[in-house]
Amino acid sequence: MLRLSSLSALLSVFLLSVVPFGNPLVLTDDVPPQTAVDECSYNQELAPVEDFTSLISISDPYMGNLDADVTVIEFFDPNCPHCATFHPIMKQVVEDSGQHAHFYMVPFPLWQYSLMQVEALFVAAQDGLYFEMLEAQYAHQKQGGMSMEELTVLASDIGLDPEIFRQRLERGLNQPQILERRKKIVDTGLRGTPSVMINGRYVASDSKSRLCLNELIAEAATAG
Repeated sequence: MLRLSSLSALLSVFLLSVVPFGNPLVLTDDVPPQTAVDECSYNQELAPVEDFTSLISISDPYMGNLDADVTVIEFFDPNCPHCATFHPIMKQVVEDSGQHAHFYMVPFPLWQYSLMQVEALFVAAQDGLYFEMLEAQYAHQKQGGMSMEELTVLASDIGLDPEIFRQRLERGLNQPQILERRKKIVDTGLRGTPSVMINGRYVASDSKSRLCLNELIAEAATAG
């Protein structure tokens, strides 16, 4: 059986031939000041993604109203400092607009060392604790990422059996899907996190405020 370290190495060799980690074009995106802008808008440099539902799967954890016509996807890396800063804003938006949209928080690993932490999210998801694991990782974020031992401690802290968690983490069964989705996201033109997509359209950097996100979601709900 391949352990996580060897599996990640093999898959990363494949991915590096397609989309290198640490590419200079891959950046973390500043969180804008939470003040009003002249007009809430979408990113004009990135084309709308027609098949945006291919970026999520039926097994992905979500928040909000699954029956709503509006799909909001936040792309993040658990080691991205701006993502950790942006997370409380997204939680507020979910609370504000949860009846009008369903929300997904989709990992877009920018660095190879983030792969194990993303795997940990999906391992936690098996017990319904995806978002709890994400918040724990943000709370303990550090340069260079977290070790397996540190992730196992987090798993115990949020109520998971640490031994079962570690065994699942070592198997790395979610790595192929994580990397395949990363390739799909890159193909849309995205290069930075945190980024937000509403029904296939990327939100402009200066519109990632609570006010603008709620406004754009409301507009999308009305249009739908």
